[in-house]
Amino acid sequence: MRGRFHRHDLVTIVPAARRSLAVEVLGDPSWWPADEVEQLRCGVVDGVPLPGIVSRQEDGRPGLAVGFATPFCQEGNRLRGRAVVPPAAVSLIRDPYQVIAHKRCTVVPDLPVFGVLDEAWALAAAAGLPCGVFGSVALQLASGLPFCHEGSDLDLVVKMGALDGVERFYGAVVDLAQKSGVAIDVELELPDGAGIKLAELFDGGATVLAKGFTGVRLMDKDEVRAMDHRYSLC
Repeated sequence: MRGRFHRHDLVTIVPAARRSLAVEVLGDPSWWPADEVEQLRCGVVDGVPLPGIVSRQEDGRPGLAVGFATPFCQEGNRLRGRAVVPPAAVSLIRDPYQVIAHKRCTVVPDLPVFGVLDEAWALAAAAGLPCGVFGSVALQLASGLPFCHEGSDLDLVVKMGALDGVERFYGAVVDLAQKSGVAIDVELELPDGAGIKLAELFDGGATVLAKGFTGVRLMDKDEVRAMDHRYSLC
């Protein structure tokens, strides 16, 4: 299953499987209006199927673990759920790099986060780094549902490249976040698919937390630097 699916992928589930899906609501369902909870459990909001978000997998457990998020929020909390689906029930996989490319042919609302996305994407291109998007922005681009608002932040991922270029890109993103007022979080995707936060990579510590398909591990930064010789900027 690993190799076909990766962290942050958005998956479309065939209708027959979605109708029989057992979605577990995260948190207390009674805190939410019953109709919103029902839409989450059905995996459809206002007639639009919710994309599944590929989550961390448990070794040895059958099926694909996915999360679901809705546009419904209360007091800064979003109504979310999780489920396990048969891999064969997935009809479409979109990784963060495909989702961001889809923005070119998608009408988006006039919100700060989408303008900042364009600027960050251009910065990544200038650095020769493939760039993708996940989080609420990706969910809105993939579904058209109103996941974003005036205060939405931006979650990006870039593929491993020469670290001097990655560091220059990170500095430019920090400046962009300060200028725009939009919080930007960037992951670096390592060759094995694990992700590390650029904010951790370029802080004063000696280690970074790498989040992978089946778990997390603490990495020495020298391990990351040792990968640098394999890559060169385009």
